[in-house]
Amino acid sequence: MISPSQCTSRLNRDATAFTLIEMLVVTTIISIIAAMLMGAIGGQGSKAEMKMTYLQNRDALVAIADITEWNYENPDPTVGRLITELEFDGSVREQDLFYLWEIIQPHFLHRENMSELKLLGFNDTYFADSWMTNLIGIDRTGYPYRTDGLKTLLLEYTQISDAGLKMLYEHVQELQPESPPIQGGMESEYAMTNLTEISVFGCTNVTRKGASDLQKAFPNLKVISTFNPD
Repeated sequence: MISPSQCTSRLNRDATAFTLIEMLVVTTIISIIAAMLMGAIGGQGSKAEMKMTYLQNRDALVAIADITEWNYENPDPTVGRLITELEFDGSVREQDLFYLWEIIQPHFLHRENMSELKLLGFNDTYFADSWMTNLIGIDRTGYPYRTDGLKTLLLEYTQISDAGLKMLYEHVQELQPESPPIQGGMESEYAMTNLTEISVFGCTNVTRKGASDLQKAFPNLKVISTFNPD
């Protein structure tokens, strides 16, 4: 027969054990909720960092450019002013265009903010084939990237050659030797089909064949060259 004192002791132990289980459950739930909240906060922090990266790189491009135009006529109220034109002088260097690549590469959260960039001008600069990889190419994960909104590309009297022009419609492995093949199903997203005009007038490294091949790749593209100045 169990004495009253033994019964009371067992009840106390059971109550204590039940309380510990409840505490463990509650602690686990709190930990899960905290982790979810921290994840959400971390995500917001990442977006904020991306936004800061965009603004810093955009402003760096503006500082380097000789001429900058903004979308004041038709601004997007959700994103504010965006760059529509950038023209550079002879002081621009290839490393300066890293700022552009970083905010158009396929994994950048705010790359759509560069969709208003309609004109890039590099006339009379040292623009060469390797510079083209800052405008279009394949990243190291196999994703194609390009300046999606670009309509006009001015490369008069630069060092661009046939290989650089080919990069606009077909990936040139020699210019990006570390890039893997384009990921399956993304081949159609590579070529800069948005381009409507390009000028390579005075470019001594561009041949008649190079200009002709570009025209064949983009039948509707206006190609201005030494061979066809009009």
